[in-house]
Amino acid sequence: MSIFGWLDLVLIAVVVISLTSYLYRIIAQLNHVTFTLGTIIAGVAAIANQTQTVPPVVSNVNNNLAPVRAKADALAGRAGGSRRGHT
Repeated sequence: MSIFGWLDLVLIAVVVISLTSYLYRIIAQLNHVTFTLGTIIAGVAAIANQTQTVPPVVSNVNNNLAPVRAKADALAGRAGGSRRGHT
């Protein structure tokens, strides 16, 4: 084999090694992105799970405050004021 044949083989090996190195770097970055996205998804799921109880609690509080609102409206009516615009 001539010197040009060996030179071709060396250049091909350098190109293959360079491409392999770049592909491993890309794989590492994609793994990092995948981990970060998984962490974000887990965080959003945790927030959704923790705030899931808010609507029933708010309606329960509104139901418990209904007598207070009625009394306040009655007091405002006796004093000549109105609470209708302040709900």
